[in-house]
Order: sequence, then C-alpha cells, then structure tokens
Amino acid sequence: MSKIKITWKAFGDNVERGRFISSVEVELAKQVSDDFRICEAIYKVTNLQGELADFGASLAEINLWETIESKLSPTRTHTSLSIGDEVEIDGRAYICADLGFIKVSEAEIRTFPDGAIWSVLKKEEVA
Repeated sequence: MSKIKITWKAFGDNVERGRFISSVEVELAKQVSDDFRICEAIYKVTNLQGELADFGASLAEINLWETIESKLSPTRTHTSLSIGDEVEIDGRAYICADLGFIKVSEAEIRTFPDGAIWSVLKKEEVA
C-alpha cells in the first residue's frame, strides 16, 4: 500500500478571500512504482472529476477519484490540482509545476505580494 497525501495550496490560506489550504490522505494499492505517473494520475482525476468516463478514463482512474472524493470536506471550494499544490507519496513530496511535477527538495517556491498564489521556478523535472 502507498500512503498518499494531496494538499491544495495554490490559492493560499486566506480566509477573508475564501481561500483555504486543505489536504486529504488516502491509501492505495501499489499498482504503479513511478511517482511521476502517480502524480499525473492524481492531477487527471482531480481535474476531470465526474467527467472521467467521458474522457476515456480507466476503471482504476475512476476508482482513484472515488477514493479521493470520499475523503474530501463537504465545504471544499475546489479539487483541481494547480501550480503550487502538493502530492506526497510515502513521504516523498512533489509540487505541481507549470508543466508536470517537481520534487519539493528541488523546487523553489515564491510567494506573490498578496501571498495568494505560490509559483514554482523549475529546476529539474521529475522524469
């Protein structure tokens, strides 16, 4: 089993603007050994959500979304991963970048002046 934590950070923890940092933790059977592929699958299912079948998603992807969805807070404002959000797989953390994911230890995170959105300066892409 893989322990996976998904953290939505991109919009900051700014209550007065209705922006919150939230996380869910799920355990999944170890079907894929490549962290990059796991991150990409999580990105796909959190962005397509209920439309997965319409886009030809596999049963495993649909099940992944249902597992994640069952852990989400009913007051969540969004579930789509975007730049600055994190996926942690068995203690290894990756941040969603402009294109793909970057290991947290290899990423530089900047905060914009209003503190609302984090930006990643790409250093080395996870392959």
